[in-house]
Amino acid sequence: MTKEKKIKDRYLKLIEIINKHNLLYHTYDSPVIKDTEYDHLYSELKDIENKYPSIISESSPTQRVGSQLLDYFEKREHEQPMLSLSNAATEKDFIDFYNKLNTNNKINDIEMFAEPKFDGLAVNISYENGLYHNATTRGDGYVGEDVTQNVKTINSLPMEIDNTSLPKKFSIRGEVFIDKKDFTEINQELRKKNQKEYSNPRNLAAGSIRQLDPAVANSRRLRLFLHGIAETDSFINFKKHSDLFSHFNDIGFPINKYSRVLSGIDECLSYFEEMSKQREDIPYEIDGLVYRVNSFYNYKALGFTSKSPKWAIAYKFKSLESLSRILEVTFQVGRTGTITPVAELEPVNIGGVKVARATLHNFSEISLKDIHINDYVYVKRAGDVIPDIDRVELSKRQSVKEIIPPKKCPSCNSVLKKIDNQVAYKCTNHKKCIPQIEQSIIHFIARKAMNIQGIGNQIIKELVSKKIISRSSDLFTLTESDFQKLDRVGEKSIKNYLSSIDSSKKVMFSKFIYALGIKEVGEASAKALAMEFESLNKLLRCKYDNLVGINDIGPVVATNIISFFNDSTNISNITNLISSGIELIYKKNNSKNLLSVVITGSFENYKRSDLSDILEANGYKISSTLSKTTNLLICGNKPGSKLQKAQSYGIDIIYEKELATLLAEFH
Repeated sequence: MTKEKKIKDRYLKLIEIINKHNLLYHTYDSPVIKDTEYDHLYSELKDIENKYPSIISESSPTQRVGSQLLDYFEKREHEQPMLSLSNAATEKDFIDFYNKLNTNNKINDIEMFAEPKFDGLAVNISYENGLYHNATTRGDGYVGEDVTQNVKTINSLPMEIDNTSLPKKFSIRGEVFIDKKDFTEINQELRKKNQKEYSNPRNLAAGSIRQLDPAVANSRRLRLFLHGIAETDSFINFKKHSDLFSHFNDIGFPINKYSRVLSGIDECLSYFEEMSKQREDIPYEIDGLVYRVNSFYNYKALGFTSKSPKWAIAYKFKSLESLSRILEVTFQVGRTGTITPVAELEPVNIGGVKVARATLHNFSEISLKDIHINDYVYVKRAGDVIPDIDRVELSKRQSVKEIIPPKKCPSCNSVLKKIDNQVAYKCTNHKKCIPQIEQSIIHFIARKAMNIQGIGNQIIKELVSKKIISRSSDLFTLTESDFQKLDRVGEKSIKNYLSSIDSSKKVMFSKFIYALGIKEVGEASAKALAMEFESLNKLLRCKYDNLVGINDIGPVVATNIISFFNDSTNISNITNLISSGIELIYKKNNSKNLLSVVITGSFENYKRSDLSDILEANGYKISSTLSKTTNLLICGNKPGSKLQKAQSYGIDIIYEKELATLLAEFH
């Protein structure tokens, strides 16, 4: 054997050994070697790569972290939709689901595959020819974000597999999460750096997987469990979900150890009870169990609804709760000036998360639950996320104080106004009340509004607190020197902020309306207004009678719209926005309204979101699903199955090189 062959064999063996230990350590918390031994193996691997760079493999653990910073996440269409599961909130709900499998579909002796419902971020992971290819978030179930580089940093995920028994191309579904211990430690690190902490492990996992810098994602100790596949037809050698996942486990995929194969309703319910008792001892967050029919044949027999598969259900645990005491009540000011009471609590641990505050919603809720300061209360995390006070423990009540609504705004000291026929109090000083200013600008830059990417809430709050901006139009006058006044903001970040602001100037009229933050005008109402009025000027001149006849616009919303446009401050802000160069895209009413368009694949010179906006503005109907009634497919690179389907249906297809001609028609 030659020296080169020995070195390469050793190199490949080291990759195999290290990846095995990564799986044991990061997924199963069962290391079999000491850290010093692992470090020695890793150092040996790096030494070989440094001496012989030509043999470096993509599957090497040293290649998990890319060096290239991303400007944004590309959109990627799922070849098979990532549908949500229907939920069972009670035992009766689950029994009804189980019985329906029997009666409606004549499936006897139902065998179920059950596993924890992980509280993380769902991803679709694709392999081609045994190699890791890409990863995409769930998104809306049809289109997600390409997070290939960040998912690649997860040590337990194999970059290369023995695919002799698997198809050349396949996609698996998994859940990215962070365990409780790492969540606590990462928040401690953020606290030391005076950076914002994450409220729960799920938010940390989601925030980490969407970092534009893969190195940051790598530092966050992300973990992964597989829980499903995209298409059963790809795995014709396997008859059952459990058989396939046993094979996945054998070749190195991270499979959860609490998975079970169960027969009959009694075993299913018993397993639920068992896991309910164990959940707090499990090192990561779970909020229920997922039950799916084990047989792939029965998958097909049962089929899908438009929203979820009929062969699976998520049976949710009751929300975790702990007893705590209300130390005091503070008051928060929302975007529209509404005052929300918040209970400041003796810190309590709920499911591995420290909770020190909980919303009291409004004063009617306080009265209904008979809540007082110094009361002992049961705190739960609604949906295992948002802290909420469930009830008072009256047996422990001693010396308590009544919660009295404030007379003045806790931020600007303005006299509060009680809203007629409501239990809410409101600060009407929206021009000078700092929290209202902050929240209105945060709303303005949101993805569903102006979509100014990269500028976080903390940046907005700092800009406001330092009196650099006081309304949304001020964003478009910001300069490098303005951002240099902020703490810990680098030159590259500043350039990205300014670029993102400039890129947002061309916007759909409906999104602009939504961004203005008119009270109770949501996305649907904004779209209805954009469809009704041909220009901003016509909208500004609208009358009450014109508004109440529009779909999604009732008397209350109509009054809010009129009031908003009668405010000179709002009109001044809108004028400045238009003067800053914002270009509104108006939807045209023409014959093309009948044309249904599907966009698939990625494009070199266009963002899919921009294409959708332009086409919608010019009367086309954008759809995520392709059918025989689709009129046009706009096809980019790596289009997936929709191209073949469109060809079989005889649907007109336009490729990127032909897009310029189509778009030129709109000028």
